[in-house]
Amino acid sequence: MLNLRIPLLFIAALLISGFSFAQIDLSNFEFFDSEEIIECKLTSDFKFLRKEKFNTAYQPAEFTFYFASGDSVTTPVRIKARGIFRRKHCSFAPIKIKFSKEEFAESSIAEYNSLKLVTHCRDQSAYTDQLIEEYIIYQMYNLITPYSLRARMVKINYVDTGSKKSPGWNYGFFIEDIDQVAARNNAVEIKTKNVHPERLNRYNATMVPVFQYMIGNTDWSVPGMHNIKLLKDLEPDKYQPISVAYDFDYAGFVNAPYAVPPEMLGIEDVKTRIYRGFCRFDYEFQEVFDKFIENKEEILALIEDNPWLSERSKKEDTNFILEFFQKIESDVFIERTLMAECQSTDQ
Repeated sequence: MLNLRIPLLFIAALLISGFSFAQIDLSNFEFFDSEEIIECKLTSDFKFLRKEKFNTAYQPAEFTFYFASGDSVTTPVRIKARGIFRRKHCSFAPIKIKFSKEEFAESSIAEYNSLKLVTHCRDQSAYTDQLIEEYIIYQMYNLITPYSLRARMVKINYVDTGSKKSPGWNYGFFIEDIDQVAARNNAVEIKTKNVHPERLNRYNATMVPVFQYMIGNTDWSVPGMHNIKLLKDLEPDKYQPISVAYDFDYAGFVNAPYAVPPEMLGIEDVKTRIYRGFCRFDYEFQEVFDKFIENKEEILALIEDNPWLSERSKKEDTNFILEFFQKIESDVFIERTLMAECQSTDQ
C-alpha cells in the first residue's frame, strides 16, 4: 500500500508520467516535513482565471514538479480561484489544484485529491513579504500544537496560455489537507456548525485564542466555522472537539493592506491586539503561556532565519512578537488585559 503521508502532487506526477515506484525510494519522502523550497510550474489560461475568479467551476491546467536531480514530471490538473476576500482584492487570487479521482480510484489516497496553493496576491514586493509572513505563521502554529496544518514553500513559474505575457516566477506555499492533520492525530474532521467554543477541548479552546492574539488575528469564529476546522479524536474517552485554525492573511503579523478589523471590536487596525477567547482561571492561561514561552526562541528564529523575508519585515515582525511575549511574561497581563477582554462562559 502507498504511504498515505506522501503528498498527492508527488504521487500524481509519478503515476501520470509513467514513473515506476520501484525506481524511486519513497519510504522517507515527506513533502511537508522539509523546509527546502521546491520549484514547480503551473500552466493554464490565467487571463480567463482572473476574469472568472468568482466562478466555482474548475478549468484545465498542467502542473510540473522539478526534482532536485534535475528531472521533472508533468501532470494534468484542474484549478480554480479560492478564498473569500482575497478573490475580491487580489489580482492573483489563491488557487485550489484538483486531481482526477479516476487516476486514484484504486488507492486510498483518492480522498486527498486537492491542495490549496496560497499565492502572492499582487506583484508588488510587499505582497511577497506578506505571503512569507503568513507561511511563517503556519510554522509557528506547528511549534505550538500538532493539531495544525503544515505548509511548504514553492517557487512557481506561472505560464499563461491565454496571454502573450505570463505572470512568471513568484513565491507561494501549499497547505496540506485537514484530513492529513486528522490522520496524524488519530482523529476525523467534523463539520457541525454552531458548536459553542466551550464544548471544545478546554486547553485547545484556550490555546487557539492565545495564538490568534499573538499574531493579531480576529478573523475567525468557531460557531461560524470561519477559518476554523474541527476534529474529533477517535478515542472514545476524548469526546471534546479540537479546533484547527487556518487562513491568517488578516493577522496583524501579516498586516495586509486590505485587512480591516470588524467595527464591532472597537480597534483601529489589525496590529492592535484584542483577546477573543473565553475567560479562564489564571492557572489555565499560564499553562498555555508556558507552551509559548517554551518555544519562544524557536518562534523568533522562524522570522530571523527565513531566507526570503526582507530585513525590514524581519525587524517589524520580531518586534511585534516580542511585544506578545512581554505581555504574557508580565504578572498583571491576565488580570488587566485578558480578564477585561475575555468573553463570559455563559454567553
